[in-house]
Amino acid sequence: MSDVYLFGHPVAHSLSPALHNAAFQALGLPHRYSARDVEPGGLSDVILRLRGEDALGANVTIPHKEATARLVDEVVEDARAIGAVNTIVRRGSRLIGYNTDAYGFERSLGGGLGDGLGEGRVLLLGGGGGARACALVLLRRGLAVDVASRTRARAEDL
Repeated sequence: MSDVYLFGHPVAHSLSPALHNAAFQALGLPHRYSARDVEPGGLSDVILRLRGEDALGANVTIPHKEATARLVDEVVEDARAIGAVNTIVRRGSRLIGYNTDAYGFERSLGGGLGDGLGEGRVLLLGGGGGARACALVLLRRGLAVDVASRTRARAEDL
């Protein structure tokens, strides 16, 4: 059995383990998904241990998406442009960082939600990893993006 994890803080409220474990069972896959509450100071140790475990990888959520991008061996192009990793895939002892948020947001726009965006400005609420992914998609579509975040520094950084 291979493990897949969710790293975040807090994660006790997450429905991801129930969702993923049900999917693994329905597909007949011998995997187990579990959430690990990882305080910010412990992230590098947890990722280091991931290299040696019999794990497929991990999902990453707040507040670790941006820090994870600096801790894996390779970051794929979109995740590098976003500056945040929400999925880690283990290949041997190497860890590859991906970001699926941009793909998911892009897909939601293609399903009718974004058809009326055309040209113009978009107000993006937030400055974290998810907002970064949305900004990348919107900018690639040629839209101007204004950012509102709880802190001015996060908005300016984005």
